[in-house]
Amino acid sequence: MFGLLQTPDLHWHGLSLLAPELTLVVTSLVVLVMDLVWKERDSWRLGAISLVGLAAASFQLVGAGATQDTAFGLVSIDSFGGFFKLFTCAATAVSILFVMLDRRERRHRIGEYYFLLLGAAIGIFFMVSTNNLLLLILGLELASLSSYSLSGFHKGEKRSAEAAMKYVVFGGLSAGVMVFGISLLYGATGTLDLRVMSGALDADPVGEGVARSLAMAIEQSPGLVALAMVLILGGFSYKISAAPFHFWAPDVYEGAPTPVTTFLAVASKAGGFGALLRFFGMLFIAPGVDEAVAEYRDQIGALLALVAAVTMTLGNLAAVRQESVKRMLAYSSVAHAGYVLAGLAAMNVVGLQAAMFYLAAYYFMNLGAFGFLLYFTGVTGRETYDSLKGMGPKAPLITVPMVVFLVSLTGIPPTVGFIGKYKLFDAMLDSNAGLGWLAVLLGINSAISLYYYLRVAKVLFLETSDDPEPVPQPPMAGFLIAMAALTLWFGIFWNPLYKWASESMDLLAVIP
Repeated sequence: MFGLLQTPDLHWHGLSLLAPELTLVVTSLVVLVMDLVWKERDSWRLGAISLVGLAAASFQLVGAGATQDTAFGLVSIDSFGGFFKLFTCAATAVSILFVMLDRRERRHRIGEYYFLLLGAAIGIFFMVSTNNLLLLILGLELASLSSYSLSGFHKGEKRSAEAAMKYVVFGGLSAGVMVFGISLLYGATGTLDLRVMSGALDADPVGEGVARSLAMAIEQSPGLVALAMVLILGGFSYKISAAPFHFWAPDVYEGAPTPVTTFLAVASKAGGFGALLRFFGMLFIAPGVDEAVAEYRDQIGALLALVAAVTMTLGNLAAVRQESVKRMLAYSSVAHAGYVLAGLAAMNVVGLQAAMFYLAAYYFMNLGAFGFLLYFTGVTGRETYDSLKGMGPKAPLITVPMVVFLVSLTGIPPTVGFIGKYKLFDAMLDSNAGLGWLAVLLGINSAISLYYYLRVAKVLFLETSDDPEPVPQPPMAGFLIAMAALTLWFGIFWNPLYKWASESMDLLAVIP
């Protein structure tokens, strides 16, 4: 009887821990209903409601502080999840602002745009904060289904419809591969909980039909575990557009509306990395893992290093050949996925911290680059290098910040991109896995990227055209100036950002 009386309190406690998620759910439902009520009226109000909901969820995340708890035994409430949730809120808010500021976007009957963006954000929230592989898949599918619809939102455009079709087909295939890998891992360990699988939490004996650790599975079924890990990594690679599962990204990024491309390149990619870092961090890097798991960790690190090397090289070499700036940024996004994977390949806490810091740096410079693209696409109607000729002196408040973003993406001081790559170098060179070759390759790829990034600056300032001066857009100019200022600020005073990434590594502290 006493246990039954306690149940409502336990449920209320669990729901209170999920306050940010519930806030976004309520906000998305309000947006959906009000879109039906207001019908064809101006959709800016729906965007404003979405921004208010994201702001409220962000305040709740900040107010939660460094709490370590679990909601209903499925969702971990920790600083690691909070890092990626705040990242997602900020990136989603910027994507919504891009929708509201996009000159080519319709102003009516686009309420579903905001609803789908919020839905994808909710999926990412669960992806990055769960230790349960079933909930991970559910969160991944919620984010993916919303993204499929968003990529084909301009139903009258052939390019947008083609992007959505490719995204759905390849997304479904990757999800099937990942689910199969998880099912093999479940069959080998008897659990879907990463904490039990890693041995961090005690499990009942195998004879009683519950769970055993990954170490036992590695000793008894090494081939099965290896296949499961490869398949799961394949599923994650698709989500973060890492080779050889990157082939969808250029077509989808180019065909999707620019605000959606921004969301996919920043928020969705960060969500995939959040889930990936939690998966490998809990299984292989958490303190107290079994000796067999520690030995297996080196093999996983070698596999990740290989994927990182191929990803960054393919992404940069393909970007060199592009004539579309949007497609170039798509391949650039692939290359940066390789850089982040290089940090994870170190398979230690320093590597994870470097990867998280680089993702934070990537937020400022990549959002700025896509904001620049959105501005000039609205002016010229094109996304090619030729459409940017001579625009530098005509719109300096837009083009000068873009040069800052390009320099940061290359990794040149004094920008936050330079500090991010320095931290990745440090993690690889300090690793016991012998990743010096990967650090050298990262440096070579950064030099290659200098060519296609500065090509944009070249056509902006060193070439001329007869195109008229673009109409000023103060809100977008203000946004780009702010992003450029932060890119430079955190390039000089980077310690607070790195400290935040370091303090967010509490996922390695097991929560009972």
